[in-house]
Amino acid sequence: MIGLRRNLAMKVAAFVVFAVLAAGAAEDIKIVKINDDNFEKEILHSKKPVILEVSSTSCPPCLVMIPTLIGIAKNYSDIKIASIGIDEPNIEKIKNTLPIRAFPTFFFIKDGRIINQRVGVVKEPELLSALDYTPKPSAAQKAKSKPKKKNAHKNLVCKVDGQFHGLKNLVTISFVFGDSEIENVDIVTDVFVPPEQFDKRDQMMEHIRASGKGEVAPTMTGFQMHIDNDCRFMKAMDMKRTSTYGEMRAGLELQGFTCK
Repeated sequence: MIGLRRNLAMKVAAFVVFAVLAAGAAEDIKIVKINDDNFEKEILHSKKPVILEVSSTSCPPCLVMIPTLIGIAKNYSDIKIASIGIDEPNIEKIKNTLPIRAFPTFFFIKDGRIINQRVGVVKEPELLSALDYTPKPSAAQKAKSKPKKKNAHKNLVCKVDGQFHGLKNLVTISFVFGDSEIENVDIVTDVFVPPEQFDKRDQMMEHIRASGKGEVAPTMTGFQMHIDNDCRFMKAMDMKRTSTYGEMRAGLELQGFTCK
């Protein structure tokens, strides 16, 4: 009996530790995932001004924006950061309500009303400006004075199944973390082209090459897009690189990625 109680106590303690860690991770990110069930409560009736991001797992600029959104969520507690994954279920009402034409799209909402909209990679000052938000002195000072966490040198690899213009794909994003910043980012998207569309594969690849969004190469099942740290497209997006390993992992897992 004593052994059973001790075993139960150990399980309860382990559960409490897990719950605390999970709560800490969630609190650290503070990004609300939105679907049809909570859109009205979290967005239309929000007491805080909202930056609502609509993203796709197949969209490199969406991935590049994650550190910026994490930074705002951490440093400005009087702003709500919310995210909608266009590849996820239970968002049909949202898609019929919001004018979504590209990814990422940002809607800036106050008192249930859209006051501004931006598309593509947007830097933090422009996001705050579009929200018509002036940081309070205490919040701005906190953002500047918060000591930077040092990273152990780590690698992070995250994957997700998604869609690319209606075709199934697998997105793999890899990070190398240095002491104080992300040193390397590598995004590989494997697009699967069904046999009935294989005659259009070269045309699809040429369209991607013309856009300048990294390298593209044929594969046995379709084609692969590759955006590395030094490519023109990645440099043009000017990714914020100060997020920690834990923040990036939590941010990507919030977007549906599986990380290791």
